[in-house]
Amino acid sequence: MSDSKLTPPAGDAAMSVRECRLITERLLVAAGTLPGEVPAVRDAALLAEMLGLGVMAHLYGHGLHAPASAPGVRIDGATATVEAGGALSLYLVPALRDLIIVHPGLKRIQVNATERGGFLAVLDALPELAARTVAIAPADGAPLDGNAAQSVVLEIAAAAAPKGQEHVLRAHRDGLPVPGAVWLELYLRSNAALLEESALTRRHAGHQDVDSSGRIVRPMDDDVDIEHALAAAAN
Repeated sequence: MSDSKLTPPAGDAAMSVRECRLITERLLVAAGTLPGEVPAVRDAALLAEMLGLGVMAHLYGHGLHAPASAPGVRIDGATATVEAGGALSLYLVPALRDLIIVHPGLKRIQVNATERGGFLAVLDALPELAARTVAIAPADGAPLDGNAAQSVVLEIAAAAAPKGQEHVLRAHRDGLPVPGAVWLELYLRSNAALLEESALTRRHAGHQDVDSSGRIVRPMDDDVDIEHALAAAAN
């Protein structure tokens, strides 16, 4: 836990979608997630939080660790088996989505050794899979909200009717209810993804003109820029 002296909001704060996206992305970067994977995993986590699956609470209580390797996939007719190697299930969502799209004949996917398998319920809400239903069930009888590695079965079928997006509209309109202490702690942890301040970062951030040591030479607002350009032209 952080030793910040900041006071978190009392109760459940309305965390905006933008804030949730920002903090989740920073946490993924700080966890060592491959840069190319960050956007898709971030969006899966954000959608899962919109669905009330408790992503923020999980990150608060258990942290985040990037997978050591890519999942293994084996396809046999209408069935596929994915070996997750203990990875948090959110990291598998982009690959599972692509697997279902590229292999439309798949009816069943078994995912072995994944943490917090219940997060895979987000697959049924992905816009890219709107024409399908993805039902999730534990293969080993363990609760889907458990944090130990478990096996999960996905049953895939054609959707009988279009799926609504009420959860997305509600999240953008009302925000995501997150306990204030959770919000603040995750925000502080996410700062680990930021670069430490240096002369170089100060030269590339904000509207300030700084020298090679990072010392501010003069402000660089629009008025000063124009005056400096006019003076240079006059000389």
